[in-house]
Order: sequence, then structure tokens, then C-alpha cells
Amino acid sequence: MNLGDSSMHTLFIGHNPSNSTWETGHYFANPTNKFWKLIDDSGLLDSVQQGNGAERVQINDDMMVANGFGFTDFIEMPGNDANAINMDDILANKELFIKRIENYANGINSQLKRICFVGKKQWKQQFSQPLGKCEHGLQDSDLRPLHWPKQINNLDIWVLPSPSGRAVISNDERLKPYSMLSEALNAE
Repeated sequence: MNLGDSSMHTLFIGHNPSNSTWETGHYFANPTNKFWKLIDDSGLLDSVQQGNGAERVQINDDMMVANGFGFTDFIEMPGNDANAINMDDILANKELFIKRIENYANGINSQLKRICFVGKKQWKQQFSQPLGKCEHGLQDSDLRPLHWPKQINNLDIWVLPSPSGRAVISNDERLKPYSMLSEALNAE
């Protein structure tokens, strides 16, 4: 399969690119980030192996794109501390973010079915009055920001735990929503 052969069905949204991601051009490139391990352990790409019985291939964003996954960030401002981004930057980026998501949803090779926020913060900040609390996993279809266009409102919204090495959460708790996403994809 060549890159771009699969229509995009799932879009992962980070908060902002780490310095490592910005420098390498590859998502979740910081060595302390656990995203690729979570993808592997959850079974999202179990079918990706080199031949029969060979070692697993190192999963990366190019491989994910080839299998119908996409990536973007809520704010396209590099940095390793998401808390350093102030509310003015967040508010200024809301409309740009929505336009980017619409472009993905309308893209030539897109059959977008779901958006996966990788971390609670960027999901909670979508609302005019940021959500005080949300759970990991598939979000209720009635819970959507008012400014979102209908096309995006109809997508499944998942909130996945942050894979950052800084996030305080057990490995089992962190993996569970990724595994639930894998089960939902495999059921299609």
C-alpha cells in the first residue's frame, strides 16, 4: 500500500506540536511521548507486520496515514509546554482550527468518521465556556461546540489520554480508551 492509498477515516488532534515534532516533521516525535506505544499496544495497527513471523515494524505517522489516519494540532505553535500557550492564542486559533478540520473532512481522499483529541485540554477548549470536566473515550453525540458546522458535528468525537510523559495517569488507564477506539475501528 502506498501513502495516501487509504481514505482518511480518523483524525488525531494534538494540542500543539512538540519541538521534536516541529524539527523532524513527524507527529509525536518526542522520545518521552508514549503515543506510538499506545497505538501498538491497543492493536490499532495489528495488521502492520513485515511478512510472516517477522519483527514488528516501527509504527510512525507515515504508516498511519497510509492506513487512513490523519494528524493535526489544535494550535500550530511549537513548544514542549502546552500550559505556556495563553487563552488569547487559544481563542485566536479556534476558527483556524475549524477551517482546517473542514478541509480535512472535505478533502479528496477523506471519508472522515471520527476526530480523536489526544488529550482533554484541546477538546474542552472548543466550547465557548470551556468544559470543566470530560471523560476519556467516545463523547456523547449531543455534546458539541455551538460554532462547529454540521458536517463536523456529525462525526464521532473521541477523547484519548495524553501520551505525554508528563501526564499523571497509570499505563492501564491510559491504554484503555485507545483499546476501545481500536475495538470500534475493528467492528466497522
